[in-house]
Amino acid sequence: MEETRAQAYLQLIETLLNCPNGEEPQILQANLELVDSGFLQFCEVVAENLAEEGEENYANFLRNLASQLGQFLGMNDEGDSDRSEGENPQEYEKFIRELLQAEADSKLNIKVIYSMLAQRQHLLNDRFAEILQQVTQNLIVEHPEAIESILPYIANLSIDISEFPLGKRANNIEIAITGYQIVLKNSEPGSENWAATQNNLATAYAKRIRGEKAQNIEQAMASYNKALSVYTRDAFPQDWAMTQNNLGEAYYSRIRGEKAQNIEVAIASYTGALSVYTRDAFPENWALTQNNLAIAYRNRIRGEKAQNIERAIE
Repeated sequence: MEETRAQAYLQLIETLLNCPNGEEPQILQANLELVDSGFLQFCEVVAENLAEEGEENYANFLRNLASQLGQFLGMNDEGDSDRSEGENPQEYEKFIRELLQAEADSKLNIKVIYSMLAQRQHLLNDRFAEILQQVTQNLIVEHPEAIESILPYIANLSIDISEFPLGKRANNIEIAITGYQIVLKNSEPGSENWAATQNNLATAYAKRIRGEKAQNIEQAMASYNKALSVYTRDAFPQDWAMTQNNLGEAYYSRIRGEKAQNIEVAIASYTGALSVYTRDAFPENWALTQNNLAIAYRNRIRGEKAQNIERAIE
């Protein structure tokens, strides 16, 4: 396992083991980027070591945590094991059309969408993604003149499902990826909406649970770079800065390539973002990006270690 990520897993586990009872959900929510299959495996290893040392309570806590997170993430629901074959395909189509209509009517009221998703979250699975493609194709055939108005609803639904806190997160992300791919397939390459969807697709791949982690990060980086082909600093400074920060996070987490060089690219991306994300204009984004930059300097391989730490502190 890549050393830096293993250290991050261990730090998160130590925080969870030592936090006051009841604060675990907030800690996990703040570190969702670390909650993946590697983290679950690391929990099992640490639990085994704790059990050998006689710390059965801590070991059981970690085992239970890994089990619950595994269910939340849908780690054991790969492929055809979670397709709800007993459900009628028409049920999926009806549900998807209702969701798209709600996206059109809700005026961005996320509570409406979340309520609908919560009531039928058992339908959020691989089959949903397949039928979403079929429904989209049918809508385009039925209303070819309205394709430009239909695509934003699919994009918004994909965002909402990606961020939906219930159901199995692995399934939700796969559905979102399918939705973004549908939008890109039917969008004009190089348009502003195309760039926004590339950024959303990249973020979904960065958070993806299924598939190989290293390949998912590469996919994310490729989509961020496509977004940046449109989001130039001059034309879209805020979107450019957002995507630069996202790209920096991807390079920092990258598994392939030389680690030292990946961190250098991450530092360059964060620094670029900060040329737009100033403290006065974007205080929250400025603080987030400064934090990301500090982490990169703290773990920087090149340069003088003492100077890197000073930069991180600054």
